[in-house]
Amino acid sequence: MTYRLLNHEFSTLEAYEAARRDQRKIRSMERVGETPEEIAQHYREQITRFQISFESVVGEEFLQKVEDILANAKKPEISPEKDKPRTVISKSKKRLKTRLTLLLYIAASIFLLVVVYLGYRSFKSERELRKLQAQIHSQILQNEDNSGEMLPNMKELYDQNNDLAGWLTIPDTKIDYPVMYLADDNDFYLAHNLQKEEDLNGLLVLDKRCDRDGNGINLLIHGHNMKSGAMFGSLDDYKKKEFYEEHPFIIYSTLYEERTYEVIAVFKSSVYNDHTKDVQFYDYIRIEDEEQFDAYMTEVRDASLYETGKTAVWGDELLTLSTCEYSKQNGRLVVLARRK
Repeated sequence: MTYRLLNHEFSTLEAYEAARRDQRKIRSMERVGETPEEIAQHYREQITRFQISFESVVGEEFLQKVEDILANAKKPEISPEKDKPRTVISKSKKRLKTRLTLLLYIAASIFLLVVVYLGYRSFKSERELRKLQAQIHSQILQNEDNSGEMLPNMKELYDQNNDLAGWLTIPDTKIDYPVMYLADDNDFYLAHNLQKEEDLNGLLVLDKRCDRDGNGINLLIHGHNMKSGAMFGSLDDYKKKEFYEEHPFIIYSTLYEERTYEVIAVFKSSVYNDHTKDVQFYDYIRIEDEEQFDAYMTEVRDASLYETGKTAVWGDELLTLSTCEYSKQNGRLVVLARRK
């Protein structure tokens, strides 16, 4: 059996998973800069500062591309041969300058078109999301008793895309989005919208190890920490206790019922790191027994950024929200809540 990722084929599951990890590391890095050289330089700085290492050909190709861009940017111009007449050299330089100017103009034009296109795509995506939000909330009062049937507002969205798992809202914040689910992929909807079109914001994603109907002790939802505040960008505000006190509740609707969760802890962690003492929250999706549950709550309490006066006990259902956090390598900010 073989596994494919991008343009690569892997003969073992281990090699494939290593490539997937590298792909997630690359996506987690900030893309900053206006030129390829500036973007590549920022990537290199992040790789050095956070000591990011890669395990597969996917990571190696990314590193090589970064280094190639930076190397080409530093290449000196080749001096003309000394025995060429000065007039020929001068004309050659003028032609070269003209070509470079033309190339820079073309590159700038392409870059501007890409920015305009991405801006339009982002605007279009946000406009469609606002329509979905209005659609969801206009029907929310009709969904108090659905007798085991799919909620009407969810069914309408589910008919558009049956990868839908639910809808997450934190009142009085920007967080008000669909939650998607694929049984074998956590990454697709982090880079695509409800219409399965490429989208930098992506959507919120229910971890593939969870039950899409919301059954189980702990539901883990991933989302990008966008500078615009989109998706889970607002979760950064939970680093301040004052914000938590003003926003203590999270509403998550599965396809079949609306649920309210109460935030009990906020903490920082990291992923793809086997040698960390951070809370490995991603390993507590399927909690086996009370002893494991209590051990997790102890770890969470010790790691919490502040005291909420809340905790969870065996028998409670948990909701975990996770997004990127840039104070450490592969960092994550985690907001943990229990069902009311």
